[in-house]
Amino acid sequence: MRSAIVMAALVALAGGLAACDSSDGPAMGGQVSVTQPAAPPTGAPGAEPTVVPGSTDPTPALGPSPSPTGLPSRDDATVDARDYQQRDSYYFQSPTGNIMCGIVSQSTLGVGCQLGHANVIPPQLPDCTDAPNRKVAVHVYGSKAEFLCTSQGIFVGEPVDGSRKGGGKILNYGDTIVVLGAACTSTPQGMRCDAGGHGFLISADEQSLF
Repeated sequence: MRSAIVMAALVALAGGLAACDSSDGPAMGGQVSVTQPAAPPTGAPGAEPTVVPGSTDPTPALGPSPSPTGLPSRDDATVDARDYQQRDSYYFQSPTGNIMCGIVSQSTLGVGCQLGHANVIPPQLPDCTDAPNRKVAVHVYGSKAEFLCTSQGIFVGEPVDGSRKGGGKILNYGDTIVVLGAACTSTPQGMRCDAGGHGFLISADEQSLF
């Protein structure tokens, strides 16, 4: 009787060992199933932080930061640009009539202004004399603002008030016109225009680029 019990115990032990061996590794000729460890979640230990360009803060970024367009918003406008439109371009002048400007759509002129008379000639225009064929002008086209010395009314619109003087409609002080991503504001200090992150301020006494 005791021998039968011992024999049964030995058989049970052998079966248990065989079961343990089959769970520790694949049986001969069987397929191996490999499970990759899950990647750590963002911000968890072992995760690589995303650094925002230009920053030394290793805090993971929440997403790409919006890039500035450098273009004025239409919400900045205080006048209806259509009131200043002449065919495909837009022309306006200061209340004094000395600063004449245009936003010219189909040329390399872009947005610019020229003076009827300049008290100060910018040093960037050493050959400009304020003579009728050497007028001080400035414009922004593409990503560049620059001075011009013009012999033509390149930024002068047609007369709109029945007179022979061109220049387009008056843009009153404090008003801003926005067209084609360019904005011009009329101020007592001069006409300021911005386009694509660049611009200028022009008056009889001062002209500057930025």
